[in-house]
Amino acid sequence: MPPAPEMPDLQKVKTVIAMSENTDNATLLQNAYDEAGRRLSPKLPSHVKNYLIDIDGTICDDVPNEEPDRMATVEHYPDALEILNHWYDEGHQIYFFTSRTDEHRQVTEEWLNRHGFKYHGVVYNKPRGGNYHWIDNHIVKATRYKGKFTELVVESHHIEVFPD
Repeated sequence: MPPAPEMPDLQKVKTVIAMSENTDNATLLQNAYDEAGRRLSPKLPSHVKNYLIDIDGTICDDVPNEEPDRMATVEHYPDALEILNHWYDEGHQIYFFTSRTDEHRQVTEEWLNRHGFKYHGVVYNKPRGGNYHWIDNHIVKATRYKGKFTELVVESHHIEVFPD
C-alpha cells in the first residue's frame, strides 16, 4: 500500500493555489481542507464572485424556448452588458445559467458574442418555472433582477435557513 499523501500544515498554510481546468481564463482556485486535513472542494478567493446570470428576462427580453427564432434577434439590455463586462474585467467569474436547452447552444453563444458579452461559460437546462430555492454547502447570495442592472448594494432581509 502506498504511503498516505502528506497533508499541509494547516496552521501555516490554509490554502494552496491551483489552476482551474473548467474556465477560459484559468481562474485561481484555493484548495480547502477540513479540520482532519481531508481535502474539500476548492473555493474562489473571497474577493472573486462567481456570478450566475439568467439570460431571458434578465439581459434581454424574455424569449421562451418554444420560440427559438427570436433568440437570434432579441435586443440585449445595454445596462446588463455594461455591468457584466465591468464585473468580468474586475476578475469575477461570469456564467450564464439559463433554461435554454442544449439545442439552443449555438444561437445563444453566437448572440452573446455578437453583442459583446464577456463570460466564462453558459450552463444550460436550468429548470423552468422560477421559484428557485438553492441549497448548497457554499455561500449563496441571490439578487432578483427588477428591470435595471446597476452596481449591487447591501440590504438585510429575512432568509430561510436550516436550524443549528
